[in-house]
Amino acid sequence: MGLSDAYFDLLEWLDRQETPDPGDFLSRLQSAYRTGRITYLNGMIASARVRPHNVSDSHRRNPHHLARLLNRRVAFQQVASLLAGLEPIELTSWQRSVNRHQRIVGYPLPGRQSCLLVEFTSTPEALSAWRRAYDRDMLSLGTLLNARLARASTDAQLEAARARPLTRRERETLAWIAAGKSYWETAVILGISERTIRHFMANARQKLDVVNNAQAVAEAVWRGLIPRLVEPNSRD
Repeated sequence: MGLSDAYFDLLEWLDRQETPDPGDFLSRLQSAYRTGRITYLNGMIASARVRPHNVSDSHRRNPHHLARLLNRRVAFQQVASLLAGLEPIELTSWQRSVNRHQRIVGYPLPGRQSCLLVEFTSTPEALSAWRRAYDRDMLSLGTLLNARLARASTDAQLEAARARPLTRRERETLAWIAAGKSYWETAVILGISERTIRHFMANARQKLDVVNNAQAVAEAVWRGLIPRLVEPNSRD
């Protein structure tokens, strides 16, 4: 089977899956294109860290181990640059390896901050030839996987949001925190206690299934839950 056949076989496999298993797809992708390990990362950059929503790889490593690995200093700087860009780039391997030919190519994917990290053990010349032939395939298949996972995630989040909607006060609190206000400033604006503001934010984090305020704000913005703000002294 040629690689052009593999491309269409992978497209067909994705079409057949109602909710694709990313690890299964990445294993198929690695086998078809004869690469090393392939990692899919979806998340955000916040507080000088990669905050992953979804991390999967073709070897099905523990996602928590992967997240820690990607937050090593040398890895974080490269991944942050990749997620902020538009073109595939070659990264310096952050694995401990005695193989001087070990390399990683990062493929940024459109939409929420996502990428593929594809590992190779090859000479620069061989990798360059491979990339000329197959970079487009990696970007195309990675983008399709990303879109399918985003759609499945959105459906699940919408269902969860309907089951556990944010209250008006929780959305207002999130909006002022997103605007850069402190808990105390938000309490003054809304005319309630700072303790109540902390309670609203804790509820919002739990309902949005995130662990900190930065993630809560990002998730609420993405879901369109942040209301328009009006300063108290500007109201009619």
